[in-house]
Amino acid sequence: MQARLEIRRFPRAFVAFVLALAAALLLGGSLGYVLKPTTTVSGPSPTVVIPSDQLGGASDNAYKCDLINRHPKGC
Repeated sequence: MQARLEIRRFPRAFVAFVLALAAALLLGGSLGYVLKPTTTVSGPSPTVVIPSDQLGGASDNAYKCDLINRHPKGC
């Protein structure tokens, strides 16, 4: 009975394919993010002006809060 030496080769083609796929996904994602169209609103933005007598009788002090360490307290 003879012994046979079995050599398992490293799957270079599979590793190269996986690396190429990962590089293509990263490159495509980054280029898609950089080249995406910007969201713009055409025309002037509308401005709404409400007279103070239409605020329902609320004064300016009703909307002010005491801030302690940037947290509202006593609103």
